Amino acid sequence: MPFKDVAFEAVADTVRTRQYNPLRAARALTAMSVAQAQAVQQASVAPPATQQMVARQAAAGVLVWLFPQEAHVPWLVGLLPTGAEPDQSTAAMQAVAQVIERSLTDGADARRRPLAKPSWRPGLWQRTPPLLAEQPSEPQAPRWRPWCPGTETLQPPDPPPHGSAAWRNGMTEVRDVRERLTVAQKLAALRWNLDAGSVTPPGVWNIVVRTYLAEHPVPPVQHYRMLALLNMAMHDALVAGWRVKLTHWTERPYTAIRRDIDPAFEPFLLTPPFPGYVSGHAVVSGAAAEVLARLLPEARERWQALAREAADSRLWGGIHSRFDNEEGLRLGQRVAQTCLDQFEDGEVDAMQAASPLITVPAGTPAYSSVLPRKIGVLE
Repeated sequence: MPFKDVAFEAVADTVRTRQYNPLRAARALTAMSVAQAQAVQQASVAPPATQQMVARQAAAGVLVWLFPQEAHVPWLVGLLPTGAEPDQSTAAMQAVAQVIERSLTDGADARRRPLAKPSWRPGLWQRTPPLLAEQPSEPQAPRWRPWCPGTETLQPPDPPPHGSAAWRNGMTEVRDVRERLTVAQKLAALRWNLDAGSVTPPGVWNIVVRTYLAEHPVPPVQHYRMLALLNMAMHDALVAGWRVKLTHWTERPYTAIRRDIDPAFEPFLLTPPFPGYVSGHAVVSGAAAEVLARLLPEARERWQALAREAADSRLWGGIHSRFDNEEGLRLGQRVAQTCLDQFEDGEVDAMQAASPLITVPAGTPAYSSVLPRKIGVLE
């Protein structure tokens, strides 16, 4: 029987309504997915229908914490199962407590502080119209806590220096591609653009995979574990990508090409308000495809083709060079490999005995003192 993704639709609706950026969307999706996977794993000996109920309870607990202003809306009420046994509620709420405890120290709620930008010179990022933002979005993201320890040390090669042959070739290609864009390329660029008010790239990957799993069902323990690993890797890939962006502060094609190559250059898409190297679409898609190629290898070519299209769409949009995209894909793959090496315990069939995705200090109570208690699953 196909899985009903009420919980994902709840997150997707909120991401669209609040116009979350990809980092914020990834954080919410990962928190929910990890709580569901942990809860279902604890209930792995229960019947599948009971495991699904536990997953819904875990999702509701996390979403009320993340989105308190939406706690009364119909999609959340629809998540709250009735008639749950005490053991089911305990499994769900222990997982919720662990995720919430972690969220308090993950760095994502730190006060936004302006960054000291390097003194400008050709090759460094500068604001672009129409937004003309002086500060990049999510300036504290490089300090967000990763779900997979070790991903915070991963680094791609340095970008090509401004004025080098590799740099000029890359920027010239962006200009040349823009001049001969095909209809198919324009449609792909628009399809992957996912601007404010969209589900963002992590949301698109969730839609693709959840649809696939609905058509090719697996037991709940495997289902939720796969989704958790996918979202953990995408979250950490975006954090790694932002760390690279705010280390190198590389210039976007819009300003580079108009100054040094073609003053009339206009990208097909609006240039986002943050540095170029590496591409966020590429890094998150490289991570997603790598996780899925390991966990769902029968569709490996499909995952890899989607990641390639996501990366290329930014070149077609005129907002990233090929070196932004290629190194973004590679960095995302390395992030995913780091996550899988830690948490994917061999065969997917063995996921019932898999290692926990999240740990809390010894002595943490079963019900966290920070849990919101005035919803049905917690009373």
